[in-house]
Amino acid sequence: MPDYQALLNQLEEILHWKKSKKFYADKLGIAESDVDELLKELRTRESIIQEAELGNYISELEETIVRFEEDILKGTGEIVINTKDEIKSLDELIVKCKIDTDKWEITKYVQNYWGNGETPHWQVKAWLGKKSTEQVFQDAFVDFLDSYKPVSQEVMSPKWEGNKFPAMLIINKQDSHLNKYDIDGNNNITDRLANIMYKVEVIANQATLSNNLDQITYILGSDEFNSEFTGMTTKGTPQTNTHTYQTSFEYICGHEVLMITMLLQYAENVNVVYVAGNHDEFVGWHMVNWLQTYFRNTERLTFDCSPKYRKYVSYGGSALMFNHGDAIKPAKLAALFPIEYREGWSFHNNFYIFTGDKHHEVSHDFNGIKFYQIPAFSNAKSLWDDKNGHTMSKAEVTGFLIEQGSGMTNIFKQYL
Repeated sequence: MPDYQALLNQLEEILHWKKSKKFYADKLGIAESDVDELLKELRTRESIIQEAELGNYISELEETIVRFEEDILKGTGEIVINTKDEIKSLDELIVKCKIDTDKWEITKYVQNYWGNGETPHWQVKAWLGKKSTEQVFQDAFVDFLDSYKPVSQEVMSPKWEGNKFPAMLIINKQDSHLNKYDIDGNNNITDRLANIMYKVEVIANQATLSNNLDQITYILGSDEFNSEFTGMTTKGTPQTNTHTYQTSFEYICGHEVLMITMLLQYAENVNVVYVAGNHDEFVGWHMVNWLQTYFRNTERLTFDCSPKYRKYVSYGGSALMFNHGDAIKPAKLAALFPIEYREGWSFHNNFYIFTGDKHHEVSHDFNGIKFYQIPAFSNAKSLWDDKNGHTMSKAEVTGFLIEQGSGMTNIFKQYL
C-alpha cells in the first residue's frame, strides 16, 4: 500500500464528491478494503472534518449504488448496493436500491455481511427483469380496480301487472366499440354511453307494456371495447381509440353498473352473459368478472363469465345460442347447436342463434333453427371503415322478446 498519510490526504480532498467506494479505490489505486481502513481513520480525525458531517458523507457513500448493468436484448438488469443496514423485506430493498417498479420486477436478491459491531456493512445484489407492456398495463388495471368506486344506485324491484304473460327480454350488446375513434368527430364517450342506455331503457319499457319480464338476458363482451389494453385487437391489429385503456375501462365499467341497476328495475331476474369478441376478448372478460365482483351481494342477478365461445340459455321451451360470429359461419353454428346442447335439445320447441361481428342485419332459417345477426351498437367509423365502404349500415339497439311456451313474439328496434 502506498504512503498511508498521503492516501489519507488525497481521500480527504475528494471525499466531498460523494462517489462510490469503488470510485475512490480506482482513483487512489488501492483496494476497496483499503478504502475502508482509510475511512475508519478519518472518523477519528476531528481536525479534518466534524464527525457528524463526516458520518453523513460516509453513510451516503455506504448506501451508494456500486453498479447497475442492463442487458437491453434480454430485458434484464443487475444492481449492487452497499448499506450499513440489513435489508429485511422486499419493500426495503426497493427503497434502498431506488428500483423503478413501473419498469422492473425483482426476480431474486441476496445480501452478504462483513464488518464488525462498530462498522456493520451489508452488500445487496438484486437481479431484475424488465416488465413487458402487458405487465405494466395489468399493474395499472389492478391499481384501478383497487381504487375505483362507481356511482352507487339503489336497486328497485319491478312492479308486476296482473294479466300480462311472463317473458324474457334479450339485450344482445354486440359491437358497441364504445371507445372507438370516429373520423367524423363524434367522440364524446359519455354521450355514447348515455344514448345507448336511454335506447335500452326505451326497449325495456316497450317490453313491459305487453309482458311481465321474469328475466332479462344481457349479453356483454362482443367488442364492447374497441381494443385490448395494448391498443390492438385480440389478434394484434392496431386501433385508434378515443381514450387510454384505463380511462375507457373506468367509463365503461361505470356505464355497466348503471345499466345493470336499471335493468333490475324491469325484470325479476337479470342474467349477464359474457360472449367473447374479436377486438376485446380479454378485457371484455375482465370487465364482466369485475362487474360480478362489484354486484356480489346483489340479489336477482346472475353472471356467466365462462370464456367459452358459444353460450346457451334456456327459457320457457326456447333454447338460445349466443356467439360473436367472427370465427364460425352461421350454417356450422346451426349444425353445432343440437350436438353441443344435446342434453337440453329434446326439452325445447324453439331454437334461436344470435350473433354480431359483421355490423349489419341478417336473418335465416336453418331447418327450424332461427338465425339472427344483429347490427352494431356503434355508429363510429374508422379510416378502415371509410376505405372499405363500411359506412351505410345504421347502428341500432335490438331487443328480442321470448314468451314462455310461445318463443319469440316481438323484436324491438331503437336506432342510434
